[in-house]
Amino acid sequence: MGIKMWSGRSNGSSGRSGQALPSVKAQLAWLLVLLLAWESVSRLSLANPLIVPPVSAVLRRLVTGLWGGTLFLQWVQSVSLVVAGLLVGSLIGLLLATADYFLPRIRPVITLLNAVLHPLPGVAILPVVLSIAGLGLPAVSIVILHAIVWSAYLSFISGFRSTAPELLDIARNLGASRRQILYHVLLPSIGPQLSAGLRIGWSRGWRALISAEMIFSAIGSLGGLGWYLFERRSFMDITGVYAGIVLMILTGFFIESVVFRRWLPSQADTY
Repeated sequence: MGIKMWSGRSNGSSGRSGQALPSVKAQLAWLLVLLLAWESVSRLSLANPLIVPPVSAVLRRLVTGLWGGTLFLQWVQSVSLVVAGLLVGSLIGLLLATADYFLPRIRPVITLLNAVLHPLPGVAILPVVLSIAGLGLPAVSIVILHAIVWSAYLSFISGFRSTAPELLDIARNLGASRRQILYHVLLPSIGPQLSAGLRIGWSRGWRALISAEMIFSAIGSLGGLGWYLFERRSFMDITGVYAGIVLMILTGFFIESVVFRRWLPSQADTY
């Protein structure tokens, strides 16, 4: 079908009122400043070292856990679960948004489910999930999907509804079917909304995973990063707790600043 894909970007930038986002190098520089301040506070005994251990000790524990312990495998398991949940949850969100857009009769049902379930924290449904799926990976997967599906649905349906009406009119006048409109008009027009939805879904899924792992205790043979934090806390290993938190921060920084900003940039990234 001869429909030209619409990028959704304006040719000029005179209407932009935002400012450029800080570069990755600038963020890393400020991160180094904060780490040096952390180390100074601990070394100068300005804080209890049992509560605020030196950052050098935290980094040593992090390196030791990644290279000589099981922390790397636990991190891989956690990231893999969120990535899988993000892919499956985005697909489910796309199906819901497509049904909402093309099937007005079931739109009220989907809207109601979103209004009821989207604000509901994943931790709140843990008792129900435990009674249905038991203790293990299926339960954690359900919690992750619950955290991701509704933000993905909102991103897709927002993108569909913001598509230029002229493109839809052209497609219908050419005799395009619903599937052709979806593939050739709607999906190519929702790049910014898709990027924002994936970012929100990642952050919600990551938080849900860590909470579920800490509450469910060990998941699988090794447990995930949340289980590592739970275990270190149980042994009052504050340095290990900080090491796990630093690994979580570095993971989030890499996903946001490298993966999303470079591979899936949003409109805000181009300002």
